[in-house]
Amino acid sequence: MSLVIPISPQVESKIRERAAAEGKEPTAYAAKLLEQAVSRLSLDEILAPLRQEFAACGTSDEQLLQQITEARDAYRKTP
Repeated sequence: MSLVIPISPQVESKIRERAAAEGKEPTAYAAKLLEQAVSRLSLDEILAPLRQEFAACGTSDEQLLQQITEARDAYRKTP
């Protein structure tokens, strides 16, 4: 797939510099950056299993806050 993406001269310059540093053509380097960006999980995707586990355990937000506060206080008391 080919895309035409308008970018600022400053971004173009950085892409050219970084591509040269990696010994790549600017278009190949830009394609790599785009692929990396869209392949990363979003924060919601990363947190989804944790949110599901939390919802399933039945702990309220207040109970969780109390547990975190107690753990923090206990940690601060350790030498």
